[in-house]
Amino acid sequence: MGLTMKNIFVFSSLFLVLFFFSCTQNEPTSPNQNDQKSGKLFLKIDKENAPDNVVWVEAFLTRQGYDTISGAMNLLSDSTADILFDEIQAGEWHLKVDASDSANVVLYTGESIIQIFAGFTTQVNLVLQPTGAGTGNVYIWVTWGVPPTGNWTDFAGNPVLTPSGTFFETHGVGQPNVILVNGVYKMWYLGDAGGSNKYVMYAESMDGMNWVRPISGPVLSPGSLGSWDDLAVHPGAVIYENSMYYMFYSGWSDPWGRWDIGYAYSPDGINWTKHPYPVLFGTTGMEYQIGPSSVIKIGDTYYLYYYMRSLPYLKIAFATSIDRINWTRYSGNPILTHDKPWEGTGVYYPSVYVKNNQYEMIFMNQSGTGFGKATSPDGISWTKDPANPFFTKDQTHNNWASYKIAYPFYIRINNKDRIYYTGFPNSGTYKIGFVTR
Repeated sequence: MGLTMKNIFVFSSLFLVLFFFSCTQNEPTSPNQNDQKSGKLFLKIDKENAPDNVVWVEAFLTRQGYDTISGAMNLLSDSTADILFDEIQAGEWHLKVDASDSANVVLYTGESIIQIFAGFTTQVNLVLQPTGAGTGNVYIWVTWGVPPTGNWTDFAGNPVLTPSGTFFETHGVGQPNVILVNGVYKMWYLGDAGGSNKYVMYAESMDGMNWVRPISGPVLSPGSLGSWDDLAVHPGAVIYENSMYYMFYSGWSDPWGRWDIGYAYSPDGINWTKHPYPVLFGTTGMEYQIGPSSVIKIGDTYYLYYYMRSLPYLKIAFATSIDRINWTRYSGNPILTHDKPWEGTGVYYPSVYVKNNQYEMIFMNQSGTGFGKATSPDGISWTKDPANPFFTKDQTHNNWASYKIAYPFYIRINNKDRIYYTGFPNSGTYKIGFVTR
């Protein structure tokens, strides 16, 4: 094939996104009142964005000891893009979805392990990948000079976690912190009950996209009346060491008063024991309101990255510890401040990790319009990327978070970079999504 330099082509791949919801007809008022044994699986297909050559979508549910459950729909003739399975036995099922053309050649396929909970709602997002069957087109994008760096793309199935409908998540879910333990992705996130009442909630996933809540209530709640955190607890960094989970969180008894950093530990990530008093106290000035967002361990030393608030100003600071309880603030704090027009009056909520023998930080700006990146040789002296912001609210898929994006958290999953974040629409509750490259 001959190519001239004037011919510019674009290579792309198609994908089909489906949204699945598992639910029962009547939700119980509490788990103990739940005597139902089965649920429903509702498959909602993104018909509008389906590839033109896809005609049939078939779904199969399999489980050892049970008959296979299947359903199909024709995207061209059926009036709705929905498939509903009734009376599915509660438990773990294997879901497989195939998308075929008019000749019944499977062009796209996807599968996942899902949980059917009697009396609870489970949200599942599944992306169908091309099988390579049939025929297609190849487009080529020709560039010159230095190869382009990887671009960040918002996940087409966003949001991946939405409010459950319980009191604890009345106004939204956010501030995700995700780690991988024994093949299971575990997320601790903020549940907003309205006003200044905040809780730490918990969800699990096998792939980082499809999340379930093992329990419907908080895993960490505000303290008793009169305690330093009797009104709100915000999730911060969670680390896993020697079969124990350790959480650093922010808390307060007055949203306009002092914020401190607390510490808790757990054998399972669900049942937590709080340290009796904060491990890092708010002081004065920029350090009057503080909160943790990232902890990494370098050798025998823990590095804590935390944010400082004195509205409208936001800055990023650093502290170290050898026992997770006694912390020493860095004398040169803050380690990152606002000095670029897009940052407004502050930089906020650092997510720090080590990659390719250097420290990297993802952070947000004061107004929540975008995310930036900085690098460091020692975790203290930082250089901002001149291409910041690398991702903005205007790049969210279908503008699902068109008002604000906030609280970025970096993790590497299946050899891909992923940043979980809180997305705010123009109205309604806020939710959790992710961007990847």
